[in-house]
Amino acid sequence: METTEDITEISERNMKEQSEKKKKKAFGLFYLINENPPWYTCLLLGFQHYLTMFGGALSIPFVLSVPMCFANDSLVISEVLSTILFVSGIVTLIQTTCGVRLPIIQGGDYSYIAPVFAILSLPKWQCPTVAEGAGNSTGSLLIDNNDIWKTRMREIQGAIIVGSLFQIFIGFTGLIGFLLRFIGPLATAPTITLVGLALFRVGADRSGNHWGISITTIVLIALFSQYMTNVKIPVPAYAKDRRGCYIGRYPLFQLFPVILAIAVSWIICAVVTAAGGFPSDPNNPQYSARTDARINVVKEAKWFRIPYPGQWGTPTISIAGVFGILAGVFTSIVESVGDYYACARIAGALPPPKHAVNRGIGMEGIGGLLAGAFGTGLGTTSYSQNIAAIGITKVGSLRVIQWGALVLMIVGVIGKFGALFVSIPDPIIGGVLLVLFGMVAAVGISNLQFADMSSARNLFVVGFSIVFGLALPYYMETHPNAIETGVAEIDQIITVLLTTSMAVGCIIALILDNTIPGTEDERGLKTWRQHLSSTDGDNQFQTAPIEFYDLPFGLKHVSHCKVAKYLPFVPYYEEKCEDESHEMMNDRLSPKPDEV
Repeated sequence: METTEDITEISERNMKEQSEKKKKKAFGLFYLINENPPWYTCLLLGFQHYLTMFGGALSIPFVLSVPMCFANDSLVISEVLSTILFVSGIVTLIQTTCGVRLPIIQGGDYSYIAPVFAILSLPKWQCPTVAEGAGNSTGSLLIDNNDIWKTRMREIQGAIIVGSLFQIFIGFTGLIGFLLRFIGPLATAPTITLVGLALFRVGADRSGNHWGISITTIVLIALFSQYMTNVKIPVPAYAKDRRGCYIGRYPLFQLFPVILAIAVSWIICAVVTAAGGFPSDPNNPQYSARTDARINVVKEAKWFRIPYPGQWGTPTISIAGVFGILAGVFTSIVESVGDYYACARIAGALPPPKHAVNRGIGMEGIGGLLAGAFGTGLGTTSYSQNIAAIGITKVGSLRVIQWGALVLMIVGVIGKFGALFVSIPDPIIGGVLLVLFGMVAAVGISNLQFADMSSARNLFVVGFSIVFGLALPYYMETHPNAIETGVAEIDQIITVLLTTSMAVGCIIALILDNTIPGTEDERGLKTWRQHLSSTDGDNQFQTAPIEFYDLPFGLKHVSHCKVAKYLPFVPYYEEKCEDESHEMMNDRLSPKPDEV
C-alpha cells in the first residue's frame, strides 16, 4: 500500500515530466540544454557540429598562407589546419565547462585576418621571391626554408598572446559592460562589414585560376543553402516512441551546404582531370584546378601528429603587431556578446547574466592565449553557424557540444585527414571564400536594422566609416613609406593601424556615433540592447534555472561567500549567504544533545 510520501513523490515526478514536456514543446527542442542524450547520440550530433564549422575553418590556413609565405607548401597548410581544429576543441571544452556554459562552438576568428594582413604587409615581412629570369618569369615564392614562414607565424603568435591578455582583463574585470555603453549598431556594422569587404581579393585570386570551377562551387552553395533548404532527404531511423524503425526526413542541404558544394565540385574536378580537361603544365594557373596538383601532401603527412605549444618556435612580440591585433580582439568581443544571447534564445535558456558574459569573454581570451601559444595564426571566437545548427536540429544539449569538442580534438590529431582536405583544388576554395566573406559583410550590414537609417546622421556615420575604412588602407598600401616620424617603432604602429580596414572604420564610427548629437532611438541603442537580452517564449518554459550559469564542480560554493560580491565573473547570492550565516549562528547558540 502506497504511503502519503510515495504519492507525493510520484505526483512531483509527474509534474516534473509534464513541465519538461511543456518546455520542449514551447521551444520545439528534442533535447534541452541541461539534458544528456546517450553517449552514441552525443557522438553523432557532436560530429555534425564539427561538419558545420569545418567549412569555415578549412579556409583559414589557405587565407593565411599568402601573407605568411607558405602558399605553395601544402604540408604546412595541413599542419596549420590540424592545429586549428585541435585548439578549437580544447577552447570549446573550456568555454562550455567553465566559461559562459552555453552550447556554443569556438573556432578561428576571421576578425583577426585583416590585422594579420596589415602586420605582414610591413616591408620587413614581405615574402621573398625568385629573381625573374631564373627559370620563372613571374617570380614565384621562395618557401624552401621553413624559417621564412615560421618567423612570420611567431610574430603573429606573440601579438595574439598579448592581445588575448587584454581580452582576459576586459572579461574578468567586467569592463565589457562599461565598453558596451559606447558600442551600438552604427559602430558594429562598419567594423564587421569591412572584415568581409577588405578580404575579397584573397577569394578573387584563387577563383581567378579557373572561374568556371569557382562559379560552379558558388552556384552549388547557393542552390543547397537557399533553394533547397526545405528539401529533406528520407533516411532510416529508429525511435522507441515510433515503435521501432521508420523513415525520417533529414535536412541535409540546410545543415551542410558548404561541405556538399565542395564535395560535388571536387568530384567534377576529378572527372575533368581524368579526362585531360585541365592543363598539365604547373606554370599554367588552371593547373591548380587539378585534383592531383597537391595530392603528394596526403603521402607526406603523418598519420598522427599532436600539436603542442611552441611547435613553430618561441613567439616574438612587437608593439606594432599588438596594436594591430587589438582591432581583432575588439571585434571578436562585440560579436561574441551577441552570439551568447542568440545561443541562449535558440537553446531555450534564460539570457546569460552579466557574470556569465564576463566569464565567457575572459575564457575566449584564454582561448586566444592558447591559439597564440599553439600557433593557429588567429584568435578564437564563437561560431554563429553552429548556433544556427542548434535551431535546425532542435538539439540544445550542452553535453552534445562537449562531445563535439572531443571530435575536433581527435580529428586535429589525425594528420592524414587535414592533408586530404588541403588537396582541394584552389578554384573551389576561392568560390567558398567569396561566399563566406560575402556572408561576413552581410552580417555586419544586418546590424543596421536596429538603427533609423532614414536619418541623415546615421547615413553619414555608416557611409563615411566604410568608405574611409577602405580608402585609407588602400593609400597606405600604395604608399608604404607615408608615415615617417623618425622612430621606427612608432612608424610601424601607425602603419599597421592605418592599414587595417576594420580598425580605421571602427575608430571613425565610434568617434562619430558618440559625438554627433542623436537620440538613443535614432542610434538604435535601445532596440539593439533589447534584441540582445530578449528571449523567445515565456520564462516559465525556461529549460534550466539561472543557476545553470554558475561555476561548475565545487567552485559554485564561492558564490555564497562575500568575496563573490567583488568578483564580476562569479554570481553572488546575498540572501543565501545571509540564510547560511543565520543557520550557522543558530547552530552555535543551540545546545548540543550531549550538553542537555
